[in-house]
Amino acid sequence: MKHIGRKLYHLLGGLGLLSLYFLLGRQNALVCYGLLFLVVLALDITRLRVPAFNRFVQTRFSSFIRKNEENRLTGTAPYVLGIGLTLFFYRTDIATAAICFLAFGDVAATTVGERYGRTKISGEKSLEGTLAFVAAALTVGFLLPLAGISLMHGIMLAGAIAAAGVELVPLPVNDNLVIPLVSGGVMELICRVTGCS
Repeated sequence: MKHIGRKLYHLLGGLGLLSLYFLLGRQNALVCYGLLFLVVLALDITRLRVPAFNRFVQTRFSSFIRKNEENRLTGTAPYVLGIGLTLFFYRTDIATAAICFLAFGDVAATTVGERYGRTKISGEKSLEGTLAFVAAALTVGFLLPLAGISLMHGIMLAGAIAAAGVELVPLPVNDNLVIPLVSGGVMELICRVTGCS
């Protein structure tokens, strides 16, 4: 499997950040996300401005950083910000589902797309990868009741499809920021329109 370090980082990072919300409580966790975002962003900017530091990071952490991120910001700061904003804007069950869709779905899309992605539908993005995103997102969504978080299946389906759609579209901003916000927004809107609890 290509870039396994980055995929584990993406998956476990998302689950770890989400766990902070339940361990620290809402207010403390949101403050933690804000501080972590600023620290990561500062380190990333420093890396880009100090060539020696950039070379060190590229040498030591090459399995976590894409080649095309060598001279630009990585997706880590948007990832932290996306998770923090999703938990800030949406109710906890919806935000949790949206973050899990990001953590599991994005990894599934990349893994399947790299290996089996033959039907290209948007740049390098493939139909196979997109379907894997939806399948992984729905699987984790259906398992969330084991953690005491339950949403109607139709709402989860809409959120999973929205998340996969965002991952598929070429955006000017990092999809780690946009995926959970759009997915959570779709689920929150449906809940408000239908009056679901």
